[in-house]
Amino acid sequence: MKKRGIIIALILMSIGFALVTATLTINGTIKYGFNKDDYDIYFSKAIIDGKDKSREVIDEETRKKITYETSELKAIGDKSILDFEVTNNSRQYDATVEIECVPTNQEKFDEYVTIKSEMPVEIIRAQSRETGTITVELKKASVEAISEEFTCTITATATEREDNPEVLLSENSCENIPLPTLDEGKKLIPVTISDEGVITKVSKDNSDWYNYCEKRWANAIILNDGEDTPNDGEQIDMSEIESMFVWIPKYKYRLWNVETTNENVGLHTIDIEFDTEDTTEENGVSCETPKESGDIGNCSNGEYMTHPAFLAFGGNGFWVGKFETGYKGAQSKSDAEQDNAVSDHIIIKPNVVSWRSNTVKNVFEAAINYEPDLESHMMKNTEWGAVAYLSHSIFGINKEVTINNNSAYKTGYAALPDKIKENGDSGEYNTAWNTENGYRASTTGNITGIYDMSGGAFEYMAAYRLGTYGDSKFDETTLENKYNSKYYDSYNASSEETTYQYMILGDAIGEMGPFRGYINSWYGDYSRFVVSSYPWFVRGGYYKDGVLAGLFYSGRSFGGVNDGNGSRLVLAPSN
Repeated sequence: MKKRGIIIALILMSIGFALVTATLTINGTIKYGFNKDDYDIYFSKAIIDGKDKSREVIDEETRKKITYETSELKAIGDKSILDFEVTNNSRQYDATVEIECVPTNQEKFDEYVTIKSEMPVEIIRAQSRETGTITVELKKASVEAISEEFTCTITATATEREDNPEVLLSENSCENIPLPTLDEGKKLIPVTISDEGVITKVSKDNSDWYNYCEKRWANAIILNDGEDTPNDGEQIDMSEIESMFVWIPKYKYRLWNVETTNENVGLHTIDIEFDTEDTTEENGVSCETPKESGDIGNCSNGEYMTHPAFLAFGGNGFWVGKFETGYKGAQSKSDAEQDNAVSDHIIIKPNVVSWRSNTVKNVFEAAINYEPDLESHMMKNTEWGAVAYLSHSIFGINKEVTINNNSAYKTGYAALPDKIKENGDSGEYNTAWNTENGYRASTTGNITGIYDMSGGAFEYMAAYRLGTYGDSKFDETTLENKYNSKYYDSYNASSEETTYQYMILGDAIGEMGPFRGYINSWYGDYSRFVVSSYPWFVRGGYYKDGVLAGLFYSGRSFGGVNDGNGSRLVLAPSN
C-alpha cells in the first residue's frame, strides 16, 4: 500500500504541473507623427513683368522667400506684375494655401496704389506645382518719388492624403521588371552591397539581389584581370574590383510634355511601367517611340512610350557605370587629366579620380574598346535621360539628388546639406558614398543607386549637333561613316541655344520645360541646348555649380580637352 501511494502522488503532481498557465499582456501605444522631412514646399519660379528673375529674387538658401522691387510706376494705371510658382515636392501631403498682402504704410498704399494677390487654387497637390500672381497698380500720381514696402505671406498647411500617390502612379508595380542581362563570358558578376559598402557575390537567381519596388537596384562588377571569380556568398575586396555597374531595366513612361511648352505639368513623379515589349499604338494608350531630334511621331501627352534608350541595342535594359569613369592609378586630379584613348586606364568605383581633359573622340573610342563583347560605349543623352526618369519615379529617390562637391574630382562623394551651394569643398565638406549623407547623392537615396550624376565633373555625352564636331577630333568620316548610330545621339543641325523643340523625347531636356531662362529646368538646374560653337552636350554640372547642378542639368561644350569634363560608361549586352 505504501508503494501504491507513492505512485499516485507522482501522477497527481504531473497532472497538476501540466495545468499551470501564465497570461502575458502587452500594452502598446501607436504614435502618429508628422513626417517633416517629406513636407517640402518652395518657390520654384519668379517672373517680374515678363522677365524671369528667379535666380535674383528667390532666396537661394531656403527658396521660401521672394524679395523684389516693382518697376517704377509713373502714370495712373501703370502695373507691375509678379508671376510666381510654388512647388509641392512632398509625396505624402497636399498643401492648402492662403495668401495675404500687408503694406508697411497702409495709409499711403490706400492713397496711391492697389495690391491684388491671386492663388487660383486652394490646394497644391503632392508632387505638383501651381502659380500665383501679385499685381501692383498705381491709382494716383505722385509729385515725389515714393518707395514703400509690402509683405505678402503664403501660408501652406500640410493636409493628409487618403490615398498613396506612389500606389496610384503605377499599377503594375514590380511585376514585369526585365531581368538583368549578364554575359556569357562571366565577366559581369552580380553582387549585393551593404549599407557600409561591403560587396558580396550572389547568384543571379538570388531573390535578395535587387528589388526595384524597395528602390534597391541591381549591381554588378567586373574584376581586375587575374582575379579569381568568387563563390556565392563570398565578400569581395574593393581592391579586386575594376568597375561597378547598375542595371536600368527596360520601361515605358507616361508622356507629359511632348511639345516642350506644357504649362500644366511641371515637377512631378514620373509614371513608369516596366515592360520587355516595345510599345506600339493600342487604343490611344501607347505610341511608337520616335527616335529623331525634334520628332514626336504619333505620341501625345498622357500616352505611354517605350523609352528610346532601350531601343538602340535591343536588350531588356543596360548597365550604367555606378560612378564617373576614373583614371586607373591616378593619385591626384592632375594625374587624371589625360588626353588618350587607352581603355586599359578605365576604372569605375568610389574614391577614384575622374578621368578628364580628354577629347570626345578619345573618350568615345576608349569606351567602345573597353568591353566590346558587352557593347561598352560612351553614355548618350537618351541613356542619361532613362536614368534620370527612373530616379524621379517611385522606384528611385524621387527628389533632387545631392551634388558631389569634391574639388579633387573624387567619385562617390556628397555635399553636406548646408554646403550644397559652396564653390567646392576644399576636401572638408563632403562625405563618402557609404554614409547616410553619401546616400543622398545616389539616384535611389541608398547605396544601390548611381552616383556623381550631380556635380563631380561635367560629363561629356555621345550626343552632338549633327554635322558639327567642334574640337572633338571627330568628323563625318571618323564618326557617322565609321560607327553605327546606336552609339550616339545626333540633334538637328539647326540647333541653337534655346531650341528645346529639337530634343529627343526621353533625353531629360526638352520635356522639363517650358523654358524661360537658363536655370529653369527641374529644381532650377541649368539648361542650355547645343549650338555650332559648342556642339557637344554635357550633363550633371560640376562640383562648383551648387544648386545649378543636378540630374536635369543640360549644358554644352566644344568637345575638346577641358580639365572639368569627364564621362560615364555604359554596357548593353544582348539577351
